[in-house]
Amino acid sequence: MTTAIVAERDLSLATIDRLAAALREALGRGDAVTLDLTHVAGPDLALLQLVEAGRRQAERDGVDVALAAPAGAALVRALERAGFTAGFDATDHDFWFHGDPPR
Repeated sequence: MTTAIVAERDLSLATIDRLAAALREALGRGDAVTLDLTHVAGPDLALLQLVEAGRRQAERDGVDVALAAPAGAALVRALERAGFTAGFDATDHDFWFHGDPPR
């Protein structure tokens, strides 16, 4: 089973708990997850950390996690500001950018 999780547009530190709970619940059931971050207006470090933690848990549990669409401009900027892209390998590129370099 695949669970689609759509992040809120106005995601913030105060509201990220709902996204975290949905991700935790889906992964706890062993569901594959498609995570839609396309509408998040101001992605921040908390979102990036949550997604990366979810990816690692999914990998440990043998569950697939994917983004519904490649990271958009705002998400790419957040990844770059946080220093994530400097250490990206091919797997990270495939996850965040669906294999295409960010624009």
